[in-house]
Amino acid sequence: MLGFVLGSPPGLAQDSNPTIEVLEAETAEHRIGTRGPIYTDLGQNMDPADLARILEPLTFEVVVGTDGKTLDAKKISGFIFGDLTLLWRTWQYRSFERNGHRVVAKVRESVAILSIRTRSEVHIPFPEIHDWNSLRITLRRSGCYGMCPTYEIEIHGDGTVLYDGAAYVGTTGRRKVKISQPSLVKLVDAFRKADYFSLSDGYVSGVTDMPTSASSISFDGQSKSVLDYLGRSVGMPPAVSDVEEAIDRLSGASKLIRHQ
Repeated sequence: MLGFVLGSPPGLAQDSNPTIEVLEAETAEHRIGTRGPIYTDLGQNMDPADLARILEPLTFEVVVGTDGKTLDAKKISGFIFGDLTLLWRTWQYRSFERNGHRVVAKVRESVAILSIRTRSEVHIPFPEIHDWNSLRITLRRSGCYGMCPTYEIEIHGDGTVLYDGAAYVGTTGRRKVKISQPSLVKLVDAFRKADYFSLSDGYVSGVTDMPTSASSISFDGQSKSVLDYLGRSVGMPPAVSDVEEAIDRLSGASKLIRHQ
């Protein structure tokens, strides 16, 4: 069974092939989904010129496995609050190849950090799902300076739910359950009602020591994720919280998360 490990994700040891460094032009052809921007209220009372110097882009060195999933990442520059592991673990790529064989690739990614004051509304229609077997929905929640539930959920298009409870949850460790097709459809509807593909890639508060959440949905070669670090306080639409709660509830994980 596929599982989750908080911190270094599974699969790093499985790809023992030499790592190939890939330039941006090739990375862009293989990148699935967007990489930012992330909006924040950090320094919102500062002069715009000074703020621009503080909000430099996040840059990452990312290791991509032979299956196109992110194995590891190291932040090179930039700063923002929140658990950035949850950000890069949602990133996906089309597999890189050399001489007809899939390879482990090292790529560079840059994520713009912008003031929430500069955000404008953009509508991107929610795509229809053609291949339900390709559907993947995830929710990851990290810890805080306190007793915040830390766990991960991954839901497949056949209704399989993979849960891994790490800390401050009723059930720790890995569990595998199944949900019905109607529950899966309701969950996708929650993403659609949230106008999920029109959302920014992240909403991050300037407050410290709070929990981080990241939701994502991918299907038919498309992917979208949203990082939420006290996002409601910086203008994140309430529908993002609704999506997170729907994943907890409709996956059945809420029964595993809460203490009896």
